[in-house]
Amino acid sequence: MYEDNELVAEFVIESNEHLASVESQLLAIEAAGESVDVDLVNTVFRAIHSIKGAAGFLGLHNINDLSHSLENVLNKLRNLELVPNSAMIDVMLRASDQLRSMINNVEASDQEKIADAVKQLDDIAAGVTPTPAAPAAVAEVAEPVAVEPTPAEAAAPVAEPTPEQAPAAEPETPAPAAAAPAAVTPPAPKPAVDEHRSEGATNIEANIRVPVSVLDRLMNLTGELVLCRNQVLQAISSKNDSGLEAVASGLDQVTSELQDAVMQTRMQPIGQVFNRFIRVVRDLGAKLGKESNLQIDGKEVEVDKSIIEAIGDPMTHLIRNSMDHGLETPDQRVAAGKPPAGKINLRAYHQAGKVRIDIQDDGKGINPAVLREKAVSKGVITQDQADQMNDRDAVRLIFHAGFSTAEKLTDVSGRGVGMDVVRSNIEKLGGTVDVESTIGKGTNIQITLPLTLAIIPSLIVETCGNRFAIPQANISELVRIRADDEQRLTRVKGAEMLRLRGSLLPIVRMKQILNLSCEESVQANSSSIIVVETGRARYGLAVDGLHDSEEIVVKPLGRQLRSCKSLSGATILGDGHIALILDVAGIGAEAKLDLTDQSDLEARRIEEDLHAGEESQSLLMFTNHPQENFAIPMGVVLRVERIRTDQIDSVGGLEVLQYRGSSLPVMRLENNINARPAPTDIESVFVVIFDINGYEVGLIVPKLKDIQKVAMNIDSTTFREIGVCGSFVHDGHATRLLDIFKIVEKHRPEWFQHHKEAADSRDHDPIVLLAEDSDFFRRQVRGFLEEAGFQVVDAEDGQVAWEILQAGEYHFDLIVTDIEMPRMNGFELSRKVRASSQWGTMPIVALTSLASDEHRREGQEAGIDDYQIKMDRERLLSAVAKLTQTDLETIRREAMRSESARELTTAGV
Repeated sequence: MYEDNELVAEFVIESNEHLASVESQLLAIEAAGESVDVDLVNTVFRAIHSIKGAAGFLGLHNINDLSHSLENVLNKLRNLELVPNSAMIDVMLRASDQLRSMINNVEASDQEKIADAVKQLDDIAAGVTPTPAAPAAVAEVAEPVAVEPTPAEAAAPVAEPTPEQAPAAEPETPAPAAAAPAAVTPPAPKPAVDEHRSEGATNIEANIRVPVSVLDRLMNLTGELVLCRNQVLQAISSKNDSGLEAVASGLDQVTSELQDAVMQTRMQPIGQVFNRFIRVVRDLGAKLGKESNLQIDGKEVEVDKSIIEAIGDPMTHLIRNSMDHGLETPDQRVAAGKPPAGKINLRAYHQAGKVRIDIQDDGKGINPAVLREKAVSKGVITQDQADQMNDRDAVRLIFHAGFSTAEKLTDVSGRGVGMDVVRSNIEKLGGTVDVESTIGKGTNIQITLPLTLAIIPSLIVETCGNRFAIPQANISELVRIRADDEQRLTRVKGAEMLRLRGSLLPIVRMKQILNLSCEESVQANSSSIIVVETGRARYGLAVDGLHDSEEIVVKPLGRQLRSCKSLSGATILGDGHIALILDVAGIGAEAKLDLTDQSDLEARRIEEDLHAGEESQSLLMFTNHPQENFAIPMGVVLRVERIRTDQIDSVGGLEVLQYRGSSLPVMRLENNINARPAPTDIESVFVVIFDINGYEVGLIVPKLKDIQKVAMNIDSTTFREIGVCGSFVHDGHATRLLDIFKIVEKHRPEWFQHHKEAADSRDHDPIVLLAEDSDFFRRQVRGFLEEAGFQVVDAEDGQVAWEILQAGEYHFDLIVTDIEMPRMNGFELSRKVRASSQWGTMPIVALTSLASDEHRREGQEAGIDDYQIKMDRERLLSAVAKLTQTDLETIRREAMRSESARELTTAGV
């Protein structure tokens, strides 16, 4: 049968594809119970039948025989001669596991012992009720850390470690097998066999299926690339420089499109990973005596194949952790007033150009007090640090190596190595992991991953004459430290810190961490600070200069540099020079950053100083003409890109940027407000990109100055016009604050038409109570709420808003409140509203510049329904419209019920 290795390899690929969905389909058949979905059973039957036929043709007897027995049971199910139950599905799942194991080791498949599995399947087909497998069967195999699990084992109910507790160095003694011969366990992996496996045993992970349409696009682009090559050769031979420039522009576009097409071939739905957890949750529930429902959202989200392959193991740890530590037993849940069956929600979605994965359970949560106590007892932190640590940071202690809260050592938990490994593995992919937890309500693990690892957008920086690349996925913001900004730098316990918007940020200087020698002329206080984030730390990376952003191709490091933890790879820049790629997490570890060493008291003092007086906003500062200054709220900025001016085309009187394979409309400031024109002799500009109701648009910015937190002491009259909402003085210069939504609305009114349509469709204009102590913001918010068809009653602080509410003159549909206000702040107002019987269910939107996790959590506890950043008009309007619509629908339903009750009473019923 091995005469044609290609044929055997194709069999392995196709059989694994058939089996990929069988597990989840069998579980769906089990869930349906007596309401058998015949179409679904037919789908599984056809998959197993295809495997049986191909195995028989190739002479793979064991695979053929086991498939045949499984097929017989499926045939009985689809003919409604059998009713599925858990014991039956257990046998069928183990049979599919064993099939997968044999298929992935074709050479040894006929030596596999399948007699027990075949007998159990044949007994089921003959009408014999199978004996349920004992829960201990879940833990029959205990595997050491060093063994890489096969795809079959990843889905099988083996005793893998939870994320807080990965296996110790020595494997535990396997748990005793069930008394009945019901558990057919896949054989343990054999590394020696894998090393010498023939070409016929090709693994499916080395292959990928690509739609024909994508291949057609690649073929067309390859043809365009050949044409560009011919044009380049022609231009060079004729020494036509102008022709060469035109060809280079075309080559750039074709290469970009080709890059997108090639990346598309590697993109795979994340459901390939998510589907395996249905089985994991089911089997662990049986083992732990817990009831649980797994809800999966976002299966269709696509990420690079290399990431798909790498996240399976960390996520398995996290799912097991939710089952073991998160969810309570049915008795405990009922005693706590919860339904006996717990919930785990696994969700994937796109966020800011990355993929976000949330693993959320409704279990008992993590007690920060217990974590503090254990951390102190283990010497992870001191008692003083524990006293100063807030609950959010205390929960994050689970990411420390060797840290565990398990009360006893089991085969599932308690070894104390796991969450730090999960964090490290995710950070190796360029991602981050974080945790949020509320006692009694549950825990949410948040993973953020890049879309791809092969080509990544990066910022090129320079230190001591050397250039380095920093992945943009790790960059939070850029800060320029000038010679007159020395007061922003301080030292806490010997460590250099940057005072940044009310917090202390550790500073790492690249020349020190990489042992670079610099000329004396390079001054430390004239550095650029790149604020970077990883799952474990946020710090500032001090460099001498910034270059352009580039999409870089990642190359592995040479053996001389592989041991350097501060570097993750290398790349070749557009000018042919080599740049090393910085590992942000590795630099943090190398610098021995310990965020618990920061002085929280000092940080709070700085925060109080910065927030004293007028409210502050984070603004993007820039110039259009060198003598005119403008600002845009950072909350409305999607991203900033640097481009060449020749990339901007004029089509039909509109300017567009050929950007990421499509055309992005762009605007110039001087064409929209009274502003002096930008310089025309510059080769590159920035484009500030906004997302307006699902549409992207860019504003051309010749020069970026800074991103700063600015006190919003706004003059709303001097420079006011459509597109300018006010002005303020910064660094001795008048700076105009732009209203980007008004600027866009002049050109694209159809993007905002839905506000009018929504207003026309409402039965009445909802009344909004607005609490805001800033005159400027109160006028701004009231203005665009009224434009969208809402009635607004405003109050200058929370106390006045509460008095208006109690007066009863208006029937309010919703409250929009600032947070920081005198007399009564937004949190206090929300708590009063929620405590009242009359307005306890009224929707509340917090509108503030404080968007930290701490404020969001406090707002949630106070009863706030939504949290919106000031100056983002469209998102606020969407939130208000959604909440008032929900409220109106509730009113309508109550009215309909009342009307029905009156009709029944009138009829004498």
